[in-house]
Parts: sequence; structure tokens; C-alpha cells
Amino acid sequence: MRGVVHLPPPAVRRVRELAVAAWPREACGLLEGRALGAVVHVHAALACVNVDPTPQRRYCIDPQAYLHAERAAMRAGRSIVGVWHSHPHGDASASPTDRAEAWPGWSYLIAGVTNEGMTALRCWRLLDDDLFEQSLLIAGARP
Repeated sequence: MRGVVHLPPPAVRRVRELAVAAWPREACGLLEGRALGAVVHVHAALACVNVDPTPQRRYCIDPQAYLHAERAAMRAGRSIVGVWHSHPHGDASASPTDRAEAWPGWSYLIAGVTNEGMTALRCWRLLDDDLFEQSLLIAGARP
């Protein structure tokens, strides 16, 4: 099973807000929640500073920010279940770099963004050395 990610509307709004504000650079952050196998329940989309020297093309989350977020999530009975980032060219497909740097068991939420706003939101998971798309379920959203 490739999985499903349950995403609350506040997390979607937060990703949209941060991704649009960062355009034409990539925004990034962490997904805090709980995972049971391939089913992921996101509690919050956390903002992180993109420390990559080429933020127009890549993202990098500061390791200290990750450790801080992981410890805070553990205190709340949750964990870091993935990463989110934006693609400022509008496409929410996983890039070759996204595939190469993915960690097994994590979800990778990608927001496609242009100068007009967020154009797409897709999620990916590493299985057998390749990324596969996960279904996104947004609470209260209509199909």
C-alpha cells in the first residue's frame, strides 16, 4: 500500500501561506503527526528556514531545527512524519533530487507554487527505492 495522508485544513493553509510568501524560492518545513504503517495523520505543518545556498532550486532544513521539532513532537506524543517543501515552478511532482534524498517511511508533501499562488499539492513516499504518490485526504474537503 502506498498510503494515505490525512491533512487538516490549517496545515494546508500554513503550507500555502509559507510557500507563496517564499516564492520564487523554495519554502520548507516538517510534518508533525502520527503514522501507522502507510497511514499518516498530520497534526501540523511546521515552518523551517531554508538554509540551502541555492534556495531557488533546492531546500535544506537546519539539523538543529529538526532536532528541536522532533523533541517537541515527542513531548506531545507525536513525531516528525515527513517533510513539506515548495516547487516555485508550479509543479508538485517529485524531482530527481527529491527522490535521491527521500528517507524511507516519511511522507513528502510538495506544493507547486507560481507568482499567482499555490497550483498543486501532492504527497510522495519512498518504497523500494522509488517515490510513489500517496493519497491526500483533507478534512472537510470535497472530492
